[in-house]
Amino acid sequence: MKKKIPLNTLYVSDLAQLYFPRSTVTSAVSQLRRWILLNPDLVQRLNELHYHKGQRALTPLQREAVIRYLGPPDLSENDRL
Repeated sequence: MKKKIPLNTLYVSDLAQLYFPRSTVTSAVSQLRRWILLNPDLVQRLNELHYHKGQRALTPLQREAVIRYLGPPDLSENDRL
């Protein structure tokens, strides 16, 4: 059975660990934020959705934007969901 990302508000750290499961929480968040900044279309979309620097939780729309622009994380390595 394929695992799914929760549909409610999600902490940036939780999403980061889905993308970088072998990294520490701090490192995973830094890497995810770097990926976001390197994608100008994603940055623009997140700004439209009122995302701000230092935000700890993502709304469902913000989370969907990240997944749309970065692609879904590989959940096969994650047993958290």
